[in-house]
Amino acid sequence: MASIGEVVPRLFTLLGACAINRLFNMRKDAPSFLIISLRYLGDVLVTTPLAVSLKHAFPDAAVDYLVFEGTEAVLAHNPLIRNVITVPHKKKNFGTLAALFRRYDVAFGAYPSDRTAIVAACAGRRSVCLSYHGRNNWWKRILLDHDLFCDDRNHVVHNILSLLGPVNIPAVPRVSMGHDERDLDFARQVMPNGPYVILHPFSRNSYKFLPAKTWADLARLIREQADCKVMITRTPSAGDEAYLDEILSQAEGAATTFHEPCSLSRLAAVIKGATAYVGIDTVVTHMATALGTPTCALFGPSLTRYWAPWPNDCKEASPFGANQGIQRKGNVTVIQKDWQCVPCNRESCAISQRNKIECLEAISPQEVLREVLEHVARSHH
Repeated sequence: MASIGEVVPRLFTLLGACAINRLFNMRKDAPSFLIISLRYLGDVLVTTPLAVSLKHAFPDAAVDYLVFEGTEAVLAHNPLIRNVITVPHKKKNFGTLAALFRRYDVAFGAYPSDRTAIVAACAGRRSVCLSYHGRNNWWKRILLDHDLFCDDRNHVVHNILSLLGPVNIPAVPRVSMGHDERDLDFARQVMPNGPYVILHPFSRNSYKFLPAKTWADLARLIREQADCKVMITRTPSAGDEAYLDEILSQAEGAATTFHEPCSLSRLAAVIKGATAYVGIDTVVTHMATALGTPTCALFGPSLTRYWAPWPNDCKEASPFGANQGIQRKGNVTVIQKDWQCVPCNRESCAISQRNKIECLEAISPQEVLREVLEHVARSHH
């Protein structure tokens, strides 16, 4: 006889299937969904709990994405996703709108924006979007079937999963990062023998960078005290390459790197095999957490309550809501200075006399090492 723990999820799934079938007059076994995420790489990745939830409720569903050109790489080799449609960042995309007209049973707008609302209303026979409900957004309540408030006091994943409420689909709070067997083959070729820790010091936003010396000192400490090899990631950016050279020269042989940059899915396979990962507030850190790798995320002025990496299957609205200091949840440790001005959510520092982000500059290799050692110790048990 099935237990309550087995029956309740099945009942929710059945009720969701009946409700959505009744609302949208579609085949209950294979509905079609469009997830619209017209933002950056990390923003796209953290919408994947929608895809996880949709495929959990409807295993034969067709789940497509609409994203900006250049962000589709974070969805590569993800078995949950049927198709990824890309559009240029700064064009009107009327042709795409016409081609998508009423193609999907439900279109989800994952972030508040005018363009997202218009696409969702056109593409879905039913449309559900997030909005800030400002005075100028009144038209969205008319255009959309469901216009939900985006509350940035809660985590971005919690906000995105709220889109499932109006269509009665149970939320599965799990970020999904894809990689395939070819990616794993690549990882096996580049991974060092024995345990290793991945360091990712790069972001598209330079204000999130730590001093090169911090990374170099951290690499030496990990090599000496954690008994792990250290690999630093590599990107195609010329600026990042110069920064990497600076780190490696100061690390004095304590760290290695890839021979050349690799795709995000290949990098995912490498991170998946790591004993621990350390990175800044960027997409690769969200990837590491999604892959289940013990993760130390180094944050400066950013809002951890909203943007910290999401611990998979977490049920809280904001797992890092304290927003300051060292916070731990699941496989994630967020390291941020416990200062009165942190987080300011600014890209420049109001207290700095030298044009630096002082709360990031003040994170020491020793305090990061302590958290890495905790993760390494747990991995050995």
